[in-house]
Amino acid sequence: MKKAVTVSVSAFALEALAGSDQGGPARLPETVVRAIRCYLSDRDSGRAGWPYPAFLRERESTGVALGLEIDEDLWRDFEAEAVRQSVSTQQLAGHAAFYFAAEVDAGRVAERILDDE
Repeated sequence: MKKAVTVSVSAFALEALAGSDQGGPARLPETVVRAIRCYLSDRDSGRAGWPYPAFLRERESTGVALGLEIDEDLWRDFEAEAVRQSVSTQQLAGHAAFYFAAEVDAGRVAERILDDE
């Protein structure tokens, strides 16, 4: 079942996503959902860039509000991960956006798609 949520993601993170060739600015809400899914799927990857950066923890993110239609279970897992890392869902959404853009840039998202076929 889908849930409507609003997240605020920094303009810089959205710019990184829009430039990641994932559909451009018009598809940003869908891309943010994909970023959240990708981020959570890498939870146990051990990649150095996965956890929210400690030096940003005290800084609350401000940015562009985006309305998302997201699976309830995915959102619940995302909220739980934000609590586990002691950050807000807004902060973690911005981090997930950067993480996903980096994965796209590194070609790892394409590798996942090919692996799923």
